[in-house]
Amino acid sequence: MLLHVCCAPDLVPAYFHLGKIENVYFYNPNIYPKEEYEKRLKEVYKLSYVWGFNIVESEYNPNVFYKLIKGYEHLGENSTRCEKCIFLRLYKTALKAKEIGENEFTTTLTASPRKNLDKINKIGKIVEKETGIKYVESFFRKGKEYQKSLKFIKERKIYRQSYCGCIFSLNEVEKIKQEKLKERKAKLEKIGLSKYELDPEILIITEENFSEIENIFTDFIEIIKPKMLIVKNDIGKKLKLKEGWNKINKYNLKVKFLT
Repeated sequence: MLLHVCCAPDLVPAYFHLGKIENVYFYNPNIYPKEEYEKRLKEVYKLSYVWGFNIVESEYNPNVFYKLIKGYEHLGENSTRCEKCIFLRLYKTALKAKEIGENEFTTTLTASPRKNLDKINKIGKIVEKETGIKYVESFFRKGKEYQKSLKFIKERKIYRQSYCGCIFSLNEVEKIKQEKLKERKAKLEKIGLSKYELDPEILIITEENFSEIENIFTDFIEIIKPKMLIVKNDIGKKLKLKEGWNKINKYNLKVKFLT
């Protein structure tokens, strides 16, 4: 079987589901920019050194993708634009499978948290009818294998991208990011603490600024999201913090005490 690979983070759960992989096909002309394409391919090679599978590379030709989705650029995630992109990649995978003597194919796309799995499998079956190469349905995003993969990815420091791949998905993610940033700034202004910057590397809490955030500490931390909190020991105890990692509602915060 030839496994189409979109990226390393999605390859990991696919591997744990399948148990063994011999040939993978990295065909993703949608990825923008080229540096991102090369970065994702490099991560797949990193896994090949661990698991010993063969990588069947393809030419990076984004013009094929742009020509195919022309007129659908403005549509969002899981739209017709995405369906056409998925069809292109699966169709080329089926043809490559036939070329190298494989009689089945599937894709790591069903490991993606952003994708509609039923839609991907449906497109795979359409490609099967058109090419005569059997498409193997998959649900790599599900099961204990997926949970196992999350731990593996973190431990191995596998690069995890923040957008699907194309320039349009990149712009959409950036737009959402800016909207959320605007919302957070508005929340800071509402509680009268707009003097604090968002996403600081370090936030230091002393007697001087403790009084203004004591009663809204949880909300305040969730808004500004510091990477590390440095706080005096007695203040940390008042806030019921411990040295090391703390969970502030849904936000994980590293805390260091000053004596």
